Amino acid sequence: FKRGNSTSKEGADFCQHKRNCSLNIGLNDQTIAFHLNPLFDVWGDKDTIVLNSVENGKWKEEVKPGGFCFFKGQNFKIIIKYKSKGFSITLPNGSKITFPNRISANKYSYFRFDGDVSISSVEIR
Repeated sequence: FKRGNSTSKEGADFCQHKRNCSLNIGLNDQTIAFHLNPLFDVWGDKDTIVLNSVENGKWKEEVKPGGFCFFKGQNFKIIIKYKSKGFSITLPNGSKITFPNRISANKYSYFRFDGDVSISSVEIR
């Protein structure tokens, strides 16, 4: 996954039984450039999108852009474009948010989904 690429993720039963799920893109589990975590009702946050990154195993400052549009048990599609300054994310309702590339690598090979989510397709262009 390198600059200029986009990835489309489709899935079902999003967080049907848990209160959060996450998607991570980076170099490895200690260096994550993009962390997306929709929180349904956990850690004092309800219906909140959290974006973050991890460098050398340490979390950076969270960004909470608003615009929560995930629903438990429903199908979803997100599109992530890796641009020169960071990530452009199209959410399930079509709205867009951005997140900077704090790690500054040219490409990422680590993709991980955590939580209660079924992924039906991943497309990288």
